[in-house]
Amino acid sequence: MVGGTPGARRGRRAVRIRAAWLLAVLAASVSGVAGAFPAERAWEHLEAQCAFGPRNPGSPGHAACRAYIVGVLRASGGRIHEQTFMHTIPGTHEPVALTNILARYGPLRSGGLLIGAHWDTRPWAERDPNPQQRDEPILGANDGASGVAILLTLAEMFAVEAPSFPVLLVCFDGEDLGREEHPEEYCAGSRHFARYLSEPFPEAGLVLDMVASETMLLSVEDISREQVAEFARLIDELAADLKLPAYDPFGAPSLIDDHIPLIQAGLPTVLLVDFRDPHWHTHADVPANCSAASLAQTGRLVERILSGGYFR
Repeated sequence: MVGGTPGARRGRRAVRIRAAWLLAVLAASVSGVAGAFPAERAWEHLEAQCAFGPRNPGSPGHAACRAYIVGVLRASGGRIHEQTFMHTIPGTHEPVALTNILARYGPLRSGGLLIGAHWDTRPWAERDPNPQQRDEPILGANDGASGVAILLTLAEMFAVEAPSFPVLLVCFDGEDLGREEHPEEYCAGSRHFARYLSEPFPEAGLVLDMVASETMLLSVEDISREQVAEFARLIDELAADLKLPAYDPFGAPSLIDDHIPLIQAGLPTVLLVDFRDPHWHTHADVPANCSAASLAQTGRLVERILSGGYFR
């Protein structure tokens, strides 16, 4: 993400869906029940991603996290497609492989909702207060892992009760692989995805980014509020109905994020984002500065969007 002014454990986890957790979700899954979203499970997915270390493209953590995401989505019954392509790292002549990870749920037809988040992390920390660490990759607990944690949790909910309409979960790669002064370098994965967008088409999109900060103020980004006004108003209304304390209905400034290529490709897409995280693009973007309560609020809002009968 670029624009606006927002202010680890290492190791591998086995990909598994625990029976006790599944029974709990079965009791209150994608049924419209407020508060049904299992935030504890989302938190586990956030920590699991961070346990691989930085996930900047080309790193060992990036490869390990890709396998983890694919494993969770496959175990949940998603119809998986890995969209791999070559990209040049900005400011260098180094090629790197990027992979968008797609998983379809529900009926295999046009319609329904795309829900996306980027799974890569930033290769440098240009906003870190320590100049000596600004060239080092960040852990990206909020900026990267949080949105993906929501998607993986939704996937496991779909394993228990499949959605009645098409849902396409997309983990975009290369969103944060850009230099701050070159906005055109960002969103490599979503630009590639939009360039080759093919049937079956969703009727709308929802992108999540930075949705777990302990100081979260969640908003609909300004460009998507203008371009997809009806969906933005619906989100405002649902957040008010849920009485989410971290939701700010007055919106975020214009930001370049993965929703922009989708809008440009003709898919009306809204970005839900906390653009005021004081740890954005620093080495303080770690789980200790995130909150399961923030993930819970975001997850409840997304669950309400999915369960309200708004998509065909």
